[in-house]
Amino acid sequence: MNGLDRFRGRLDELDDQIATLFGERFAVCREIALYKRANAIPMMQPARVAQVRKRYLTRGADAQLPQDFTENLFELLIGATCRMEDELIDAPYPLDVPSVPDTPSAAQPPPAASAAQPPAAERRGAR
Repeated sequence: MNGLDRFRGRLDELDDQIATLFGERFAVCREIALYKRANAIPMMQPARVAQVRKRYLTRGADAQLPQDFTENLFELLIGATCRMEDELIDAPYPLDVPSVPDTPSAAQPPPAASAAQPPAAERRGAR
């Protein structure tokens, strides 16, 4: 055992926690996508994205993270979750995504896609 092993062990623990938290965040985003799909809500919500971005940058600064790292992490995370939401909202079949307790759509199964639902580009609105 060298002197770095304890630090590396702690980093491994933190990385496990980060991966778990990202997994939980994506699970909630899946629920949000299903809720948006069921209620014909546009995927892109610019005011919410701006609110979350501001919070990320503030928390990153509070944690003394480099601003460019925080900005890049936010863009990567939002980009990935928006793509996932698009795929779920646009799926041409009923979806069976595990529910997250205490979320608005957890008690409601998603409806099948219908011809009455507008095309994805119209639901998303301007990005």
